[in-house]
Amino acid sequence: MPQLLYTTENIPASGKELREQLNQAWSTTSPLDDFTAVVKTLTEYEIAYQLDSAEFYERFQKGEMGDRMDYMRWATKYEIYLGMKERMETLLFSP
Repeated sequence: MPQLLYTTENIPASGKELREQLNQAWSTTSPLDDFTAVVKTLTEYEIAYQLDSAEFYERFQKGEMGDRMDYMRWATKYEIYLGMKERMETLLFSP
């Protein structure tokens, strides 16, 4: 996913300028780059918590993991991963 970093020195002067920058960022990224970034984030969580994302998500859905902010982020990233994976499989393996 494209990321734009702004400071007080480079913040867009208008909504139009922001839209142009967003369009430029989206046009120069690849869905594969986005997928790779999500997998990287999931891997970082798995290493930090010594738990597979699928197992974590199953336990999170059952309410066994609590509601820590990092768990919510992990669950959200995993849901994004599942959606991206499904779309990629459909594109790659559909007749």
